[in-house]
Amino acid sequence: MQSCIRDFTISLKEDMQNQRLPGVAVAIVYEGQPVMVTGFGQTDLDHPFLVNDKTVFRIASLSKGFAAVLVGVLVDEGILSWDDPVIKYLPDFKLQDPDATRHLTIRHLLSHTTGLPRHAYSNLLNQSVPYRDIIPMLKNVPLAHAPGSSYNYQNVAYSLIADVVEHATGLSYDSLLVDRLFRPLDMQTASVGYQNMVKMSHAAYPHSPDSNGYHRLEFQDKWYDVSPAAGVNASAEDMAKWLQLMMGHHPEVLSAASLQEITRSQIEVSPRENVMRSWRPLESCGYAMGWRTAEKWEKKFVFHGGFVNGYRAEIGFCPEEKLGIAVLSNGANSIMKDILPNFFDRYLREKVTEKK
Repeated sequence: MQSCIRDFTISLKEDMQNQRLPGVAVAIVYEGQPVMVTGFGQTDLDHPFLVNDKTVFRIASLSKGFAAVLVGVLVDEGILSWDDPVIKYLPDFKLQDPDATRHLTIRHLLSHTTGLPRHAYSNLLNQSVPYRDIIPMLKNVPLAHAPGSSYNYQNVAYSLIADVVEHATGLSYDSLLVDRLFRPLDMQTASVGYQNMVKMSHAAYPHSPDSNGYHRLEFQDKWYDVSPAAGVNASAEDMAKWLQLMMGHHPEVLSAASLQEITRSQIEVSPRENVMRSWRPLESCGYAMGWRTAEKWEKKFVFHGGFVNGYRAEIGFCPEEKLGIAVLSNGANSIMKDILPNFFDRYLREKVTEKK
């Protein structure tokens, strides 16, 4: 494992230098223990502050995994069921088709199988249209498929899960994340939302590429309006603890049964999907609940990526190998698309070599 980490670190530093990437934080968990939790580069190119294990980044769509796990916790508590109809909790919600409205479930929201066309109204989030104003518009969108029959990635519809859990519990989605996940896992720097990000004393500023490398951006509140889709902020230290949970080391927080259901593929996804390109060739791939899945090298991988407003993040783990990694960055870049499959490939090749 140590040689894999050494080679990974050398490669990452070279890639960062070649692309002049501002900063990166990494968490690696192996056999239940953090074996690497550290940072590289700067939090802010305008000031010489270094990234470390407690530097906070926006984790973008890695937030979707937190939403699914929160639901799993509430399932364990008997408050929700995976196949509860959405209208049980949101009776005024409507899709264009009344039958689809009746049959839409929590499972469909979390697996992107709502029947809506891909990225329904995500463009309005970029225009800072409030989430609350977008939800009623979904009833005007012609459905591409019946709920549960096809995968089409969502951000607005995915975030309906916040409304569901709030109606089921009487508590805010953000407070539930803190009480059910962040606090029990001791994720000390994790938070939700724009206001929590801007008041962090050691947050990584977002950056955008230009002809000279990168330039710093200011914090933006876009996409924080959809907390389940993109609202979580976290550090490498937090993500190490999150990986431990996802690999089954916190059954007191999330049961093994719920963890298995969350990470089980719910729908097949085409290997031609852009996000799967770096993982090819694949034996199979799919979407679970808040997580992607892939079968490669005769092993199962569970992973997700995210990009928002000058941040890029990736997380993945192989249950069989008891190995997981999270990588957070404060600049849009091409390094991240290959970082997970390259890391696991390096580890498995070294493992084979060691056996010879």
